[in-house]
Amino acid sequence: MPINTRELMEAVGTLTDKESMRVTLRSSAKGAAVCGASCFVGGLLGGPVGLAVGGTIGAVSAGYMSRGRFRPVSHIILHEMNDREREKLKNHIVAALSEFHPTDMAMLLPLLMGNVGAQRAVLSTVASFITNEMRLQIID
Repeated sequence: MPINTRELMEAVGTLTDKESMRVTLRSSAKGAAVCGASCFVGGLLGGPVGLAVGGTIGAVSAGYMSRGRFRPVSHIILHEMNDREREKLKNHIVAALSEFHPTDMAMLLPLLMGNVGAQRAVLSTVASFITNEMRLQIID
């Protein structure tokens, strides 16, 4: 029986949730800029105390701005990837697990959930795919 893409993506989603893998949707640089700019302005206006106050205000502002901008990798895989991207990810995962010789889902799922080496191979492959193919940044 061939490997079912949907079942594999659900298993990978479970594994990434277990590892708490999340991605940022391009807001880290903006948050750093807001934090740095407010710290700079605070330092100019208030000296050392202004620097601390500006940094605090900037950090709180950046945190507020980035609310909802971080998503679990499992959400990206299951809901935001199209079928072509899921199929491509499946091929990458199967290639990464080729040394374990999984031929169908009946062999792959127990291997994926019980073998630490297989888990590392899959997580590394997913992280590489998310970073290189989808141009997202993994934060965990």
